[in-house]
Formats: sequence, C-alpha cells, structure tokens
Amino acid sequence: MCMKRFFILTVWFVLLFPISILAATHDVTVGDNFFNPSDLTINVGDTVRWTYSGSMIHDVTADDLSWSSPRSSSIDYQRTFNTVEEVLYHCTVHSSPGRNLMNGRINVVGTTENPIVINSGMTDAWYNPATDGQGMLIMVWEDISFVFMAWFTFDTERPPQDVTAILGEPGHRWLTAAGPFEGDTANLSVSLTSGGVFDAAQPPAVTDPEPVGTVSVQWTDCNAATLTYDLPSLGLTGDVPIERIVAENIPLCEAGQMMQ
Repeated sequence: MCMKRFFILTVWFVLLFPISILAATHDVTVGDNFFNPSDLTINVGDTVRWTYSGSMIHDVTADDLSWSSPRSSSIDYQRTFNTVEEVLYHCTVHSSPGRNLMNGRINVVGTTENPIVINSGMTDAWYNPATDGQGMLIMVWEDISFVFMAWFTFDTERPPQDVTAILGEPGHRWLTAAGPFEGDTANLSVSLTSGGVFDAAQPPAVTDPEPVGTVSVQWTDCNAATLTYDLPSLGLTGDVPIERIVAENIPLCEAGQMMQ
C-alpha cells in the first residue's frame, strides 16, 4: 500500500492547541458625507470598526453588495477581513460604487513577506510525491519549541532477493529524529534503534546514544518544506522537498502565523 494511503487510513493523534489570534482593530469614523480614514491598509485577520452618532442617516456597504451595515443615525458596525483583497465600499444614501463622494477603500495584505513560523499546525504526515511509498510523521510541541520526526523509508540498496522477513519487508527502514526549532527551521538529531522484537519486551530495543547524523526541516509555507539530511557514517547528504499528504491542518498552521 502506498504511503499516502497508509497515512490516510492510519489513525494517529494530532496535537491541537487552542488558538487565540492576535489581530488589530482599526477604527473608521463615519462623518456626514465622508469616511475617515477613507483609505486603509490592514493585515489579514484584522477588523475594521465604523462608528457614527449624529443626525443624518448613513450606512457602510461593500461595492459588490456582499455585506452591509444597517442604515442608521447611530452606527457601530465591524467586520473582520480574512483574505488578501481590495475592498471598496460606500454609503448607499450619499454615494454609489465607483464614485468619489462618500466612498472608502480597504487594502487587505497578507503576511507572506514575513518568514513562516513553525507552530502546532505543522504536525502532520509529510512526503515527497516523487518518492511515494516513503514519508514521515512530524510532531510539533509548540510550547517547548520541540519537534519529533519518524521517517519511514528504505535501505540504501535493495537486499538480495533470497533474504526474507517474517513481518514486513527486509528493505524497510525507519529513522527517528528530534530536536528544537526556531522560526521556520527545526534542527534534529537522528537516532537508530535496534534489537527489539515485534510487540515484545524482550529482548529490549536499544537506541544508540550517539546520533548517526542530523536532519533539518525548513518550512517555506504551511504546505511546503525542505528536509536536509546529513548522515556522515553512511556518506549520505541531500535535500528532499516535502509536502503534506492531506491538507486538513493547513488552516491551523495559517491561523498560527497570525499569532506571531
């Protein structure tokens, strides 16, 4: 069974931490025949609040009519903008789309100019589509800035055809790696465990106390990273582009970026 199907069908626990998005609220004053400021730049996830208390009737309405406040002489209306976009709006009482009377503009920008920051939303099953049948489980403990990875792969050469295995396949290999992360990069030490028997306490499995190499994982966005490995004793170095096997945790990762 290919790695993608294996991970989709396997039940495993994902660490989910409560998210509290720290976003800004921007105030716009609704005046008699004007908005102040009438041109505003905000970040994705920010909120705009329009307020007015006077004698005239006003409203705040998107030019595409996708949202609107009630018409009133007392306005306290707010809206959160979660996508990168240009938002044009107007007062339907005193203007219309495309005019320059009582009109406003909101420029909602993303945070892609900032480096991606590792968070619990990176916890997932990852793989390189070019080598389907291999992959890794990555677990992120955000509170302690720590990452664990289990890498399911194969030996560097195929074993002879007459080599047999009781469970699984002789060429199967798996590595574990763990270490801290900072910013967009996790730096992990690779360990080898050997000597055990399936579902048995004896003989005990032993993990070599000396790391056999290092792995670093650097994320470029919430669905892409580069895994760089260095296993000196085997003379193996290289880079592996990886992506998620399934996309369910991408919103969790993206929401976590807004907390930074």
